[in-house]
Amino acid sequence: MAVSQAEEAGFTRAQIAARVRKGEWLRDQRGVLRAADHPVTPRSRVRAAMLSVGSDATLVGRSAAFWWRLTDVAPHDVEIAVDHARQPRPRTGVRLVRRAIPPEDRVVVDGVAVTKKPATVLAAVASLGLDLGAQLMDRALQAGVGLEAMREVHRRTVGRHGAVVALQLLLLAAGGARSEAERTAHRLLRGAGIGGWTADHEVVLRGYGLAVLDIAFTDRRVLVEIDGWAYHRDLRAFLRDARRQNALMLDGWVVIRTNWFELRDSPDLFVRTVAEALAVQAPVLGLNFGGESGQILRVSPPKS
Repeated sequence: MAVSQAEEAGFTRAQIAARVRKGEWLRDQRGVLRAADHPVTPRSRVRAAMLSVGSDATLVGRSAAFWWRLTDVAPHDVEIAVDHARQPRPRTGVRLVRRAIPPEDRVVVDGVAVTKKPATVLAAVASLGLDLGAQLMDRALQAGVGLEAMREVHRRTVGRHGAVVALQLLLLAAGGARSEAERTAHRLLRGAGIGGWTADHEVVLRGYGLAVLDIAFTDRRVLVEIDGWAYHRDLRAFLRDARRQNALMLDGWVVIRTNWFELRDSPDLFVRTVAEALAVQAPVLGLNFGGESGQILRVSPPKS
């Protein structure tokens, strides 16, 4: 609690000092007291920092994302926005940002003033960058943060540092992640010399009907299904995809699933998985995945 809160509760300065001398209360941040038996946690650090800076301060960025539980990782320094007119003294473990937070972007959550979720996500991804920012935005979208609400915040803050990264992620979230994932998968297969595939191959499955396969190795019956971000896969899509995948498996297809995150972070794993699936489908032959699309060249089995 803040020293001012203790005084409002009826403690005199002398009584506060006595409890501090006895070790019952510890001085945490400037002007903030903590009961000696209260453990220090990442959330208590945030609360103490906010009490220290004052009621007009606002928790922002990655610290705000942590407070909203959009991420489990607490930043090393608590990021707090204060008005340009204020000149608070530096505090250990606190990063002060000169920024006026509009009232429409501010809310009190569990006793702490914090930016609302859309503004929080955009500020956090700007500091995290494209890859980690994508993971946070995807998680936020799954948690119900509206894409249009984030777009509206971006329009109001377009000149702010990190706005370009935020715009990239908004475009990916709107569906661009899937199309970029498809282009990346095609590029990785060609770069690894894996041919014999067709993009957007149409098949008619018994008990299901027409299905368009993202990447199909038709003569090996190996299929690569590409997802964008997780939030696009709602319950209805999940049930539809499960029925579709069951029909594919009953028709003899080996189904490999990949996504934007794997293709960006672990491209070698994706290529290896495809190569191994193709090898399993032709166990007596070594395969040289070269040549043009639509061809698989057979060679002698590799030596062990």
